[in-house]
Amino acid sequence: MSVPSENGRSSYLAPSPEDGNAIAATLAGDRRAFETLVIKYQRPLYAALRRIVRRHEDADDLLQECFVRAFRHLRDFDRERPFYPWLHRIAVNLAITFLRRQAWQQPTSELDIFPTMEDDPNQIAESSEFFLALEQAIHKLPVEQRTVLLLRTREGMSYQEMSQQLGIEIGTVMSRLARAREKLRSLLRPFLDTKTRKNKTRAS
Repeated sequence: MSVPSENGRSSYLAPSPEDGNAIAATLAGDRRAFETLVIKYQRPLYAALRRIVRRHEDADDLLQECFVRAFRHLRDFDRERPFYPWLHRIAVNLAITFLRRQAWQQPTSELDIFPTMEDDPNQIAESSEFFLALEQAIHKLPVEQRTVLLLRTREGMSYQEMSQQLGIEIGTVMSRLARAREKLRSLLRPFLDTKTRKNKTRAS
């Protein structure tokens, strides 16, 4: 899991004395101290949530809930460990719960996957159709498979990181990811077969 800091380096994965001080002050009753943690981590957390649930409104709601949960359970946090991975796990768990509750159907206008209009019109149509088919296929995956696929492709997590975040064995992660990819290929096969036939027709 690579988390960008303000200076472009991955710096949220080690314990921070500043975070420790802010947490201690919060637990002592200074709620403004917790605001410094919110300000520090809200952008990377929002980006992580947006990559999973896609819609701004959903990611924003989950971000707020993540910080509420973190505040309520702050006494459970081990201050000898880095704070961001703990926050990130809360966010991912909330996103998984959200995906289980929702049909997760997105308006096509929000997919942000269309080529520019400078491209060839045939390529525009084919690319748009493919990515729409891909998004629809992802939505049809069982939530457990969809979760590992999104964490892998949109969060860039390793098998070990996914195992830790989801609380499952690495072998289970690998199995779910393999099944997700196999299911995607199966769901996309009709689209790809149709595209192949169209290309043959054009060539002739």
